[in-house]
Amino acid sequence: MILNDLLRSLRGEQGEETTDSVAVLDRVVIESFLAESKNSFLISFPRTGSHWLRMIMELYFKRPSLVRVFYYPKESHYLTLHTHDKDLSVERDNVIYLYRDPVETVYSQLNYYKENIHDHSRIVYWADQYGQHLDKWLYTENFTKKKTVLTYEGMKCDMVNEFGKITDHFSEKLDVRRLKKATDRITKDEVKRKTSHDPQVVQLKTDYGDLRNDFRRLHGQLVWDSVLTNRIHLERFFEHL
Repeated sequence: MILNDLLRSLRGEQGEETTDSVAVLDRVVIESFLAESKNSFLISFPRTGSHWLRMIMELYFKRPSLVRVFYYPKESHYLTLHTHDKDLSVERDNVIYLYRDPVETVYSQLNYYKENIHDHSRIVYWADQYGQHLDKWLYTENFTKKKTVLTYEGMKCDMVNEFGKITDHFSEKLDVRRLKKATDRITKDEVKRKTSHDPQVVQLKTDYGDLRNDFRRLHGQLVWDSVLTNRIHLERFFEHL
């Protein structure tokens, strides 16, 4: 990927500067990180839990990720670089990939962009976009030399096991106490506080879960059909749901 394209996409993803977090958009810093093929990328489609994961990783490893730092602004030994790879142009040797239930992801995307959650054309659009993303990173890519795959649901149900995949990725032994200390701190309220650069990151409305369940009942099958059309091989990656 051309550096300018990456910087442009990262600016779009990171939003405005705030006192709660720091955007790192220095092209020299990013270019230096990119130059080392062994440096890892954290890849996730939008609305799949990357803010939560990045904050936990930063507290646990005491090393921030590019391009937004939440807790250690003076630390320049960056752990990874996060991008959504929206245009599917990223190719790296070393990747951590995070993915989530497509129904929840599509519902969250529609809410994020304030779109009509009952508009079938927009549901199909976002589901297909996510299907392409999943297809690349879970099935078709053949360029990674080291890849660790995580699920949002795995983090919710068994964080120790799921985060252990990350510590393995970085050749470290998991410290369960340190992980618990980090996860206890990163509540929804904390994520909300740390993402004031993008108020849509976390939804704290009390009826959000109920409305999402209604969306699943009404449109869940349409989402799955759109994700799996010509990509039925992806079905096995959701056996945990």
